[in-house]
Amino acid sequence: MEKKFDILSAGLMVFDIIAAPVDKSVFENDSNDIETIAFATGGDAFNVAVSAAKTGKKVMMGGVVGDDMPGRFLLEEAEKYGIDTGAVSISKEYNSSCSVVLCDREGQRNFAYYGKANNSFDGSLITDDMIASASLLYVGSVMALKSLEYDNLTNLFKRAKALGTATALDSTWTNDGIWMPKIRDALAYTDIFIPSVYEAVEITGKKEPEEIIAELKKCGVKIAGVKLGKKGAIVEDIFMEAYYCSDEDKKDTTGAGDAFMCGFVSAYTEGKNLTECMKYASAYANCCIREVGATTGIHSREQIEQTIRNNS
Repeated sequence: MEKKFDILSAGLMVFDIIAAPVDKSVFENDSNDIETIAFATGGDAFNVAVSAAKTGKKVMMGGVVGDDMPGRFLLEEAEKYGIDTGAVSISKEYNSSCSVVLCDREGQRNFAYYGKANNSFDGSLITDDMIASASLLYVGSVMALKSLEYDNLTNLFKRAKALGTATALDSTWTNDGIWMPKIRDALAYTDIFIPSVYEAVEITGKKEPEEIIAELKKCGVKIAGVKLGKKGAIVEDIFMEAYYCSDEDKKDTTGAGDAFMCGFVSAYTEGKNLTECMKYASAYANCCIREVGATTGIHSREQIEQTIRNNS
C-alpha cells in the first residue's frame, strides 16, 4: 500500500492548563499570583503529532478523547494542523484527559493529571489499513496507557511489522512499579526506543547508558538509546550534547522529550542516518523549551534546520 502518512502517532491526548511561574510554596498559601496561564495540547503522542505536522509531515493520530470542551479543543487543534483523526474515538463514558501543569521560574514542571480517557485506549480502532498507510507507527507514553500494554501493545507492533511499517516507542513514569513486563514482548517488534534515563533505569535494571542500550538491544530493539535531559542523548554508540539554550531563553521544559522523539522519527522517515536523526531531535527539543507549552515553540521546518545550522 502507498504510504499516505509519514507518522501514525498513537497514545496520550491531553488538554493542558499551564500556569507559570509557580513557586515551590504554592500549597502553603491560600492564593498565588501567576504571570501566565495557557491552554494547550499535550500528551506525548499528540505532542509528536502536532510538532510533526507543523514541520511539514503528514500525520494520523490515534487515541481517545471525551465528548466535552477539552476533547473538542484537541480535535480542532488537530484539524488546524491537518492531522487526520480517523483513529481517534470519542468516549461517552470518560471526560477527556487533562493536566494542570505548574511551571517554576527555571522551567521545571509538575503535573496534576486526570487520564481515564487515555487509559481506555487499547489500539483496537487502529486498522491494518491505517497502519499500512503510514511509514512509521509511534506509540507515546507507554506505561501511562493502561489498556495498551502487554499483549495489546505487542499485537499492535507485530501487526505493524508484518505490514511493512516501522515502529517507535517512548515511555513515561508508572507508579505501580511494573516496568519491563509491560513491554518486553513488544520490544522484539520495536525499531526505535529512546526512553528518558530515569525511566530506562527502571525498565532495564541497569544504571549506565551503555548498559541500558545493551539490555534493550538484547530484547530485540533495532535502534536503542537514552535521553539524558539537559546533558543530551546517546543512541546506539553516538552521544550528542543538548543544543545550547540560556537560562534566560529557557521558558518551559514541558514536552522536550516528546519534541526530541518527534525530531528523531521525522528524520528517520526521511532515511537520514543516526547522526542526522539526533541533530533533528536536538533541534526540535531546543525549539520546544524556548516557549511555554509542549508544541508552542516549534513553528516550521525552516526553523528546525536553522537551529541545526546554528549548532553545527
